[in-house]
Parts: sequence; structure tokens; C-alpha cells
Amino acid sequence: MRQVTKHIDLKDIDRNDTLFLLSYGYDLGPLKDSINQVGVINPPLVRQKSDTTYQIICGYKRVHALSELGAASTHCTIVSPATGDEESFLLSFYDTVSHRELNPIEKSMAITRLLNYFSEEKVVSDFLPLLKLQPHSTQLATLKPLSTLERTIKDAILAGTIDVRTALKLVLLDGVSREACSRLLITLRLSLSKQTALMEYVSESALRENLSIGEVINSPHIRFILEDEQLNLPQKGEAVMSFLRKRRFPQLTAKEEEFKRGLRQLRLPPDVRLKHPPFFEGNTYSLTFHFTSVNALRKRLHDFESRLDDRSLLTLLEG
Repeated sequence: MRQVTKHIDLKDIDRNDTLFLLSYGYDLGPLKDSINQVGVINPPLVRQKSDTTYQIICGYKRVHALSELGAASTHCTIVSPATGDEESFLLSFYDTVSHRELNPIEKSMAITRLLNYFSEEKVVSDFLPLLKLQPHSTQLATLKPLSTLERTIKDAILAGTIDVRTALKLVLLDGVSREACSRLLITLRLSLSKQTALMEYVSESALRENLSIGEVINSPHIRFILEDEQLNLPQKGEAVMSFLRKRRFPQLTAKEEEFKRGLRQLRLPPDVRLKHPPFFEGNTYSLTFHFTSVNALRKRLHDFESRLDDRSLLTLLEG
């Protein structure tokens, strides 16, 4: 491939042309410091688009950093005008994966672009391993949609606020519902298990009540919780999750509250745990407590045996 090096004005490099861009969510700070110290070590690789305009193949971040530093021009390597899009993209791809692992959004961008030039089978067998992914077609279905998400969600994925698995569920929602869900998730900063539960609660409540997901999330009670200055963020998360769970499972949560009231009346020792059957289905309860010797065990069993005729216990177990 014939290449030449030339000094090019930055104003002649089209930074809005992102056809070969594979970078997302980057910090220009370290690169700008490096350029200030030693200059641009590897010139950007560009392709001429017209008599006066150039298209970036490799080096978007370098051009961006130079622009922020106030540079007027830079040395660039120019590929032959005959270099096609596929060849240009591969130059960008191999340059990127050769020196760092891509983040989930960048992997999605790479997969989307690769599928423009190659078959699914070739992308799976030849390129997924280079992206540090298992060579399975399910990886394509899993990662490809991420790059289509709104910027706020993509940024939240990279920040660890929204899990990739949660993001894939957001993809399936309409734009309004996705915005409402993502805004709540970003605000509450929940664990993966709670993100999963929240998505389930709001989706199923909306379906059961014939409402939109946005209407469920924007309910006055949730707004009241989020605006309560007396609650810290974890407390707001717990309160929102509790409200949504009650809304999704009103009968179950009512029985749980009734069971808790019964336990308080029973006044068991702090280390004794009496648990109801899962979802109150069946009649198998569990009792757990601690002891340090046979005598301690005997005393515990005697203490609990003395409660067997307690009406509070009978009411608790028999409903």
C-alpha cells in the first residue's frame, strides 16, 4: 500500500466523519500531556476525500487532542486514494486491538462495522477472539445493540452504573420507557440483582395495570422518595425497590408484613430466625438459632418448647 507523509491543516481534517472510529468514552488528558511533552509520535493515518478534505482512518483521539491544544496542523500519513472502506476499516481495527482491549461499547461498534464488510461466520471465527470474546454467534447478538443506545446509557455502562445485562433489556423498550428506566437506574446506582428486579417489577406492573413503564416509574410515591432529603442514596434505593415490589406483588407483600408483625408479637431472641415458606407456598417453616454446647442447645429447645402453646405462634403458623 503506497503511503506518503504530509503536513495537513487541522481544519482540513473532517472530525465529523466517524466511519472508521472505534473509540468511545476516552479521556484525552494523558494523551494531551504526552503531546505537550514529546509531540505526536505516531502521525494520524488519513485518506483524502476531496481536493481539500481528509478522512481519519486511525488517530481520531490524536487529532481531537491536537485541536484542544490549539494546534493548527500536524503531520499525517496519507494512504493511497485507491484504498477502499473495507481495507481502511481493517487498518483502524488492527491498530486499535493491537495495543488495548476495547470497552463494551467499542466492541459493539467494532462488531457492527465488521458485519458491514464480512459474513457473520467470519466475524465470529476471525474477529471475536481479537476482541477478547468467545467465538460464538450469541456474542454478536449480545453486544451489537449496545452501540445503538443513547449516550447517557452508554456512559452509564462504562461508569459501571448500568450493567451490560441490564442495558440489553433496555434495548428492547421503546424510547420513552428506556429513558425513564435508565434515569431511575442511574439515579439509584443499584447492584445487578436489584437492577434486574427493578426492570422486572416495572415491566410486569405496567403490563398488569395497563400502564406505560414511564407512568409506573414517574408515580408520585417514587418522586417523593427521590426528593426526600432525609434519605441517603442507599435508603432511597431500598425504599423505591420496596414500593415497586409491593406494587408488583401486593398480596405477597401484605402477607410478609403480617408475618413480620406476628414475629414482633412473638418476641423471639435476637439470634433466633423463624422463616416462612418461599412465597408462602406450602407449610414448611424453618427455625434457626445458635448454640455453643449441648446444654445450651437443650436450654434453647426447652425455651422454644415452652412457646408452642403461645397463641401468637399458633396464629403465625396457621395464618
